[in-house]
Amino acid sequence: MEDNFSKKDKDIYMIDLHKWFLILWKRKFWILGIVTLSVLLVVFFMSPLFITPKYKSSISFYPNNVQPKSDETSTRQVMLWCQSNNMVDSITKKYEYKKRYNIKSDNNIKLNELYKSNINVRLDKFYGNIIVDVYDIDPEIAYTIAKDFPVLLNNIIINEFKRPYTLSLDAVTKALAIKDRALDSIMKVLVAYGADYELILQTMQGAEVTKGYLGTSEGSRTVDKEALKKLKANIEQKGPMAYEVQQLFFSLVSQRNDLQARYDAIFVKLIEEMNFITVVIEPFYNPTKVYPRILRTAFVFGFLSFFAAIIFFLFTELNFVRHFLDDIRRIKRKK
Repeated sequence: MEDNFSKKDKDIYMIDLHKWFLILWKRKFWILGIVTLSVLLVVFFMSPLFITPKYKSSISFYPNNVQPKSDETSTRQVMLWCQSNNMVDSITKKYEYKKRYNIKSDNNIKLNELYKSNINVRLDKFYGNIIVDVYDIDPEIAYTIAKDFPVLLNNIIINEFKRPYTLSLDAVTKALAIKDRALDSIMKVLVAYGADYELILQTMQGAEVTKGYLGTSEGSRTVDKEALKKLKANIEQKGPMAYEVQQLFFSLVSQRNDLQARYDAIFVKLIEEMNFITVVIEPFYNPTKVYPRILRTAFVFGFLSFFAAIIFFLFTELNFVRHFLDDIRRIKRKK
């Protein structure tokens, strides 16, 4: 009996499938028209009349000798720099985003959103390299930005790396200026001591000048007693002060020499060539637009409209639906 019932069930379902086919076959031109219309509408509304096409160029690179500022990896640190305000400003200003995309000069939020939609930074989890996909309305500019991206990024990292050295150089420069002013002032005092009191710096050259002044240098047999007496009085009166000023002068000269050595070392760091980015895959020029994807979208909409049309025409046939439900109930009662 179960075999007979199963055969009846199969017959009922075969009859229903036949009804389905007949209903759909009668509406075949309607279904074809709906699918065709949906595809044409997709193609029309995704055309350049409504959506500006975009082109893509990609570049891949590794970070090189980047010291992360926190517990993050160097790769993660570089990816954050790719999305930094400095990088946004570098790209958008150099490639005139405001002018080419008709953005108001004070709309920085729109500019940042455009950068994020045009520049996609992602991590290749298998190899660990960074991939940057650049989109633009001009394929040539998309390629140029991708080519230029690691250069601009490297400059930003260099500035971040050299910022402490720049601050140190500014501080040393100011310190040198202070020492120079102090030395200039002390030199004027020492010159005054020499002019007013005939006191010479205590150096080998100063000793020879003093000998010549007193007439006691080699080749001279007489001593200028008046000069000696005057010099003795000057030394007794101003000598200690002149000596202290002289020692201060020598100390300042030594300090300035140390500062100059430090300045030179920092300056070498600042002018040093640095590279923090190693490119592994160069970008290439691609004249084929990647957005919007009209064919794929049209296929999806055509597929959906096809099934939507089928469902619509089946359920508009109320008699068919009622008979189908009656058949299901009858089968359940027989069970």
